Amino acid sequence: MFADWLQDHQIVPEELSADVPVLYALGQNEIKIQNYKKIIQYSPKEMVLLLKSQRLVVQGDHLDINYFNADEICIRGHIVSITYQGG
Repeated sequence: MFADWLQDHQIVPEELSADVPVLYALGQNEIKIQNYKKIIQYSPKEMVLLLKSQRLVVQGDHLDINYFNADEICIRGHIVSITYQGG
């Protein structure tokens, strides 16, 4: 498989090819989540994302989705907590 070849040749990090969620936080104002499955809940106080085997809950104030696509979502606002549920 092409993804295995890329991983073996270290072109793509293992986390991305293994469908593992990858989170990048920029202070308390922005978080990018790669390898999410879908948006379950969306509000200015709480966003819930479905990951492969659990949920990711982002809580804060004035939360908004800056952008999203099939592989990545970027949430902006004042982020107070990031927690996993299930899994």
